[in-house]
Amino acid sequence: MPGTSKQTTGRKYDKDYISLLPDCLITHIFSFLPTRDVVKACVLSKSWRSVWTTISDLRFSVSSYDDDSFVDRVLTLYEWAKVKKFHLDIRAELIYPFQIDSWVRFANDHQVEELHLNHYIGHFSSSERISWSSLKSLSLQDVSLSDDVLQKILLGSPVLEYLNLKRCYGVKGIHSTSLKELVIVDNNGLRILTPQLLLLRVTGHSHYEAIRLVEAPPLLEAELDFYGPHESDFCLLKEMLCKLQNAT
Repeated sequence: MPGTSKQTTGRKYDKDYISLLPDCLITHIFSFLPTRDVVKACVLSKSWRSVWTTISDLRFSVSSYDDDSFVDRVLTLYEWAKVKKFHLDIRAELIYPFQIDSWVRFANDHQVEELHLNHYIGHFSSSERISWSSLKSLSLQDVSLSDDVLQKILLGSPVLEYLNLKRCYGVKGIHSTSLKELVIVDNNGLRILTPQLLLLRVTGHSHYEAIRLVEAPPLLEAELDFYGPHESDFCLLKEMLCKLQNAT
């Protein structure tokens, strides 16, 4: 009957089906969202009020002073012991290095496994000893860092398996005994010493200096997609290609 159908429809839309989802599924859905959106969403339901404090994936985009303060507040109130993924996309020009250091230190203190830092021509430095014992995946984009700092990171990350460097100026060498996958985008003249490497990807608009593959015996797969190098570096390029002869 029309009246019954209308009443049933009304009850259907009054019911909160989202709140009926198990907490583990809600947490999984939230893990794909920027942390600011997660915090906003948690206001919608009393049962969600503290869910954001236990999300294992933290994603921050910092482009203003308000964003800076937001990151500090979230990290201060965060309750979970372990962070699986920590993403920092920094576009603001007036972010002090000590702030970035404190955020990265937070991730490390919470046994981060996957760290992404996009700093947009920022400078990443560390005068302290680095010990990222749980880090398995590291992505750095538009970051200026020295060989010394990168080597500190690699030495202090004994289980690091994946490294992605995109326009990381100042890096000249990659030496790691744990890396299994290496991605290099728009970086020139790197010396690669990675005895456990299985997969190598080198891409970019131009590589003015050849990348030198010193050691990567078990390499199974390689992808090279770039313009260059200079004619004077053709011997190094040929040397690298010879070392890739067993890779697909």
